[in-house]
Amino acid sequence: MNTQNKRKNLTIISGLIASSILTYGCASVEKESSVANTTDKTPVTLQNYKVAESDFAFGGTVKLGGANKLIHLPVKEFDLNKQVVVRMNQDTVYSGAIVDVSKGATITLPETDGRYMSAQITQNDHYVNDVFIGAGTYELKSDTDSDFVSVSIRTEINMNDPEDIKKVVALQEKIKLDVKGDKVFKQPHYDMEQLEKLRVKLANEALALGSLNNMQGNRGTVDDHLHLLGTAVGWGLLPDTNARYIGYVPEGSDGKGCYKANYKVPPFNEPGFFSLTMYDSEGWMFDKRAILNKNNISFNKDGSFDVNFGECGKDAKNNLPITKGWNFIMRVYEPKLDQLDSFKLPTPIKVK
Repeated sequence: MNTQNKRKNLTIISGLIASSILTYGCASVEKESSVANTTDKTPVTLQNYKVAESDFAFGGTVKLGGANKLIHLPVKEFDLNKQVVVRMNQDTVYSGAIVDVSKGATITLPETDGRYMSAQITQNDHYVNDVFIGAGTYELKSDTDSDFVSVSIRTEINMNDPEDIKKVVALQEKIKLDVKGDKVFKQPHYDMEQLEKLRVKLANEALALGSLNNMQGNRGTVDDHLHLLGTAVGWGLLPDTNARYIGYVPEGSDGKGCYKANYKVPPFNEPGFFSLTMYDSEGWMFDKRAILNKNNISFNKDGSFDVNFGECGKDAKNNLPITKGWNFIMRVYEPKLDQLDSFKLPTPIKVK
């Protein structure tokens, strides 16, 4: 990968990291009740880093009220003035819990009428052995010496449609978490300075690679060191088989004029989907029209779709606004990886 392309990829990755941290409520929890009551600090080394970072994430979810019960992050119409991290998405909303599985536990997902809903089960060392999709009741298991696992549910949503928001809220209420045990996760009292130093060191190494690929998955299926890097750069990542992110950053655009490109639909399995989301140079959405997905894309007869970027006229279809330093991410949920590896984004051409 050349330096220019790597720099583009780092722009995209940086935003995805922030979103994963927000999702799991990883604010400082050192003084919260979810932290074990002890004055002895547990050292953090390369050997226990994955568990320490996972304990930190687990503690953040418990702090938000997710001990053996689901919490749903607020679902409401997207507000440009209330973006809390860069490169947020408008594709999914989140529910989560930290679950005691020592005496058995299950998660039941409802029928969604084709809407994407997934339940990611993350182990206490950040491996993801299960991502459940489709209606049904699924058993939650720990394959570490911990009694706890993290449950994270993503539900597809159209943030700009109040009626769709109501439907999603109703669906979330149908998700059932049945926990037989009653233990509440307590975060060990780690040496946070050591944890944070290791996180920065490993995250920087991950960023230098220019890709999040192959950093998450089932135990024994991903390289141990890449998984270590993935734990640092984006705790809570979906495995490659469940999500892929493709970014585009134009060279030297002043944000004026009209650009156009023709896109093929990226390959994915149902009930997966894809979207394009536009950002400014710092990673913020600057216009409510900044997203294209199945809810608003006009397709061509051959199944492809044209995207108009910028000042292309009121009759331009699939028109995304642009600004100086514009860039976008194509998110693909449930990708067909064997086909997606050869999938390339075209370069938009300035037409006026």
